[in-house]
Amino acid sequence: MSSARSRAIKNEIVDFFKANAKVVVSALVILVVGIIVGVVLAYREVGGEFEVVARVDAETGAGKVFFLSLAVLVASYALVLLSGLNKKTVFICCIPYFFIGFILGRLSTALLCRYDIFGLLNFLFVYLPVFIISVFLLVIATARVLSASCTECGSGKLKPSFIALLKILAINAAVCFVFIVLVGLIVGGVIVPTLFDA
Repeated sequence: MSSARSRAIKNEIVDFFKANAKVVVSALVILVVGIIVGVVLAYREVGGEFEVVARVDAETGAGKVFFLSLAVLVASYALVLLSGLNKKTVFICCIPYFFIGFILGRLSTALLCRYDIFGLLNFLFVYLPVFIISVFLLVIATARVLSASCTECGSGKLKPSFIALLKILAINAAVCFVFIVLVGLIVGGVIVPTLFDA
């Protein structure tokens, strides 16, 4: 029975990617561009020379990171929802992917170049899973908003997918909480990464 269930889940995922290939590919391309821009600007900002921070000197704060992540997610989902208002606003859904990619590029550069092993642990077990799952859920939300049923709604009205987006946002917030707060405790704290000391 479990093999039948796993096949059904696999088929649903394959069907989703087939039906929404344009959204998935576009989102990933924009995300990668954002990551590249974030990494390049981070290196330029410090001139390629990063001051290494000892673990005891690293600022940690799971609460701060969680609420900042939540604010970015709320803004991202709001932009995705607004992108479905009509065909003229579709481009708005590109903004969250670029911004999330930019943040990922910048944070990963700071974590990997300044915080040694502690930064690597934070990147692998806290930040990277949060970003991957958040982008995956945001792609689902974008596909939902830009689906054919949504484009048939009248111009200037929020789509009926508003409730669905709230549910996806709640799942995303719960995932962030688990990784940032709970997994963060396991790895010894969640770094609040910076490129240089203030």
